[in-house]
Amino acid sequence: MVQDRAGRRSALLRWGLVPRWARELNTGLSMINARVETLATSRAFGGLVERPSHRCLVLADGFYEWIASEDPKQPRLPLRFSLAGGGSFCFAGLWTTWRDSVRSCAVITVPANELVAPVHDRMPALLTEPEAWEAWLDPALDAGGVAPLLAPLPAVELEVARANPVLNHPDHEGPDCLVVA
Repeated sequence: MVQDRAGRRSALLRWGLVPRWARELNTGLSMINARVETLATSRAFGGLVERPSHRCLVLADGFYEWIASEDPKQPRLPLRFSLAGGGSFCFAGLWTTWRDSVRSCAVITVPANELVAPVHDRMPALLTEPEAWEAWLDPALDAGGVAPLLAPLPAVELEVARANPVLNHPDHEGPDCLVVA
C-alpha cells in the first residue's frame, strides 16, 4: 500500500530498493532492508522516511529466518514467525521510483525481540493494528512522528514454527511450503 499525489492504493513494488540516484537497476538487489538505526543518515533511505509519500505498507502473514541444521552437511532449516493466533500484518516499508518506471521498496528492520534473537539479530518492523497503518502513511507525520512505530513487536505477540525445508529451493512456492514435511 502506497500513498502519494494519486492517493492511497495498492501497488506492485519490486523488493530491493533502487534509489533515484542509482546508475543501474541492479543496485537494489542488496537494499532489501533498511536498518531503523541508520534511516536518518542513510543516503538511500534518509529522505524517504521523512516524506510520507515514500512510506509504504507491505502486507504479510509471516516472515522467515533460517537456523543451522544439526548436521552441518545439511541445508539450514527455515522457521516461520507469525502473529500469535494468526492474522495478517504489515511491514513498515519505504519505496521510490527509479527512472520513472521501476517502483521498488525495502522493509525497515529493527533489533530482534526475545523470540527472534536466538535465530537472528534483526526482525522486520511489524505494524499489526489499523491505527499503526494509518499513522505510518499519515501525511501530517514526519520521520520523528512515525519513529515510535519502528520498534520490535513484543515477543508474546509472535509465534514460531518450523517451515518445510523445500522452502530453501526456488522451484517450490505456495502453501505447501508452510507444512513441515
